[in-house]
Amino acid sequence: MKINVTNINDWSWRSFVLVMFLLLLPPAVESHEGPPFPIIIDQEVGPYLVSVWTDPDIGIGTFFVVFDPRKSATQSMDINSVQIGVAPTSGRLSEKLYDAERQVTRSVRYNTEVEFDKGEMWKVRVVIKGTGWEGELHSEVEATPDGNIGPIAVLVYAIPFIGIGILWFRAIMVRRRKEDEE
Repeated sequence: MKINVTNINDWSWRSFVLVMFLLLLPPAVESHEGPPFPIIIDQEVGPYLVSVWTDPDIGIGTFFVVFDPRKSATQSMDINSVQIGVAPTSGRLSEKLYDAERQVTRSVRYNTEVEFDKGEMWKVRVVIKGTGWEGELHSEVEATPDGNIGPIAVLVYAIPFIGIGILWFRAIMVRRRKEDEE
């Protein structure tokens, strides 16, 4: 039985082009971001031990302020406001304050998103006000890229796989030609 090679080649070529087209499209998925990490751990502020966690991505960074009541706390436990202030350590911008909102969790936790316009070191100031008490915490954090590598990088990383696909396709075509000659 002889197979019509022109139809197979035409079908194979169209399939190859379709697969390559789909592989070269930029992905429409979000990249995975790493977990937040602590920048302040168990600092005493009012009747609480406060920890601050962050995911400082360039663009939009996230801060979490976690409150654990101290065992010896005798003051009121009410938290009236939590604000996060950020400013570049270079001084090129003035500090901008962001109000944090309380999250409904088992612990007392506030979170907010802040803007980091550039990858550099940033001063972080946490301002906490409660009924009859207030406090501030200070730290620094480096804003980093969010892990999105973009379409050009996807193409660069895909080159070895595209090369293997081309070699595989050529091997199939050579094998079919040899089978047809027999």
